[in-house]
Amino acid sequence: MQTAKTYGRYAVALTAALGLFMAVLDNTIVNVALTPMAKALNTSLNDIQWVIAGYFLAQAAIIPVAGYFANRFGAKRLFIISLTMFTIGSFLCGLAPNVTMLIIFRVLQGIGGGALFPLATAIAFSAFPPAERGGASAVVGIPVLLAPVFGPTIGGFLTDSFGWEYIFFVNVPVGIIAVFLAMRIIPQDNIAEEQAERRRSFDYVGLGLSILGVLAVVYAFTLVNQTIPGTETAFNPRGASYGWGYGWVWATLGAGIALLIAFAVYELRVSKDPVLDLRLFKNYDFTVSSVISWINAIVVFGSLFMLPVFLEQVRIPHLSPTDAGLSLMPQGIAAAIATAIGGALYRRIGPRPLVVAGSVLLLISSWLLTSLTPTSDGFSIMPALIVRGFGFGLTLVPVQTLALQNITGPALAKASSLFNVTRQIFSSIGIAAITTLFVQQTLSHAPSRPVGITPNLSNPAVQTAIANAQAQAGTAGMNDVFWYVTIGTVVLLLVSFALPSKSRMAANRPASLGEGKADEPAMAFAE
Repeated sequence: MQTAKTYGRYAVALTAALGLFMAVLDNTIVNVALTPMAKALNTSLNDIQWVIAGYFLAQAAIIPVAGYFANRFGAKRLFIISLTMFTIGSFLCGLAPNVTMLIIFRVLQGIGGGALFPLATAIAFSAFPPAERGGASAVVGIPVLLAPVFGPTIGGFLTDSFGWEYIFFVNVPVGIIAVFLAMRIIPQDNIAEEQAERRRSFDYVGLGLSILGVLAVVYAFTLVNQTIPGTETAFNPRGASYGWGYGWVWATLGAGIALLIAFAVYELRVSKDPVLDLRLFKNYDFTVSSVISWINAIVVFGSLFMLPVFLEQVRIPHLSPTDAGLSLMPQGIAAAIATAIGGALYRRIGPRPLVVAGSVLLLISSWLLTSLTPTSDGFSIMPALIVRGFGFGLTLVPVQTLALQNITGPALAKASSLFNVTRQIFSSIGIAAITTLFVQQTLSHAPSRPVGITPNLSNPAVQTAIANAQAQAGTAGMNDVFWYVTIGTVVLLLVSFALPSKSRMAANRPASLGEGKADEPAMAFAE
């Protein structure tokens, strides 16, 4: 792509971030509408949960190859196509007459949305010179932090006020605006470079292995928390999940790992134009940034989904999705402020002080959240949420900037795909592990019921007693989860000291950066 000259660099980054915001938002906006969807489409919660799983799996399949296709067909062109596909998929989801069609349209939406993750990052970074990419990282980082926080609020409001269809219809006008802005603001693709890419041999084998491998691994971790059909009861209305003891989980995970090993061998030893350039891991800055992002994804992003669960399903009384989202808003606002601060300070002090500070804040907030009570509300946990939001923002921007700041040319899109797909895999691991841990710890704290005694569920006193017992057990289980999260943030803090200091970055930075060619190593520096 050409550098951004006619339009401001931040205009390019904001346009890319607008498309990314919708894709991330749809990871969580649908969660609160599953029950209304199931009722409207006359299906079970077990079937309707594939509306979420299908979207997530489609994203995981397309992220690793989006950068590869961007180099061949143009990043701007593919970004607009992906936005259009996401927007059309959203419109069709709102019109879906049954659950089967809804899942199919969600997969279409997920393919378009998944491609936006690496493309938005690559487009935003390419608009800035390497030394100034902290600002680009801050702009594209805000949707990743804000969308999960505001998703339940927006989804709850639209579902309660207009109907579940509007959680999809709301994407249509935003998508049209984003496509228009992308056509006008994002610089044109380098046609000569694209033609040179097309002349290279197409990596069909790598493409197939990467899609199937990532899909199998993510599906395995998604399956862990899927509900077993027919297990819903009055005491457990959500039903029992397959869990880690389910054989198909390990079979799928083993197959996925085997496919990814075969993919790595093929890409490193056979492919002339690899889908993902694994040689990037030879670079210290990219590797340490990736490792920190993986730990962050497991510990932080996994626990990010727990707080809405606590507020909406555990505490007494349960909050509505709208109220739960409003309660979590201080966390999102703090994250946005910290993201802007991190982008501004990156050039001055380097990544290590920012990530260390962010890890300390995450550690403090995780410890504060180990003292929840069945009546804890948004006001009582607000200090922990604000501290947590600042921790999110300070850890996200620096590692993404460090990983991609010295990569130029066609290598940038591939690097963005690699960074995003590995983070996506570890996010799925974190969500599965933390959700399973919560269920297990909640069950361990639940009071045992004498065999053969069935309470009268129509008795209000019995209903109150059951609700109180469930809240006590769920709160204790949630506190246990955040103790484990606290331990995980200690690991994150220790690893963050491996980040380079500002002086070491300055010493290792090349005098000038060249536009990497397609046949050069991913870290393409000018001599």
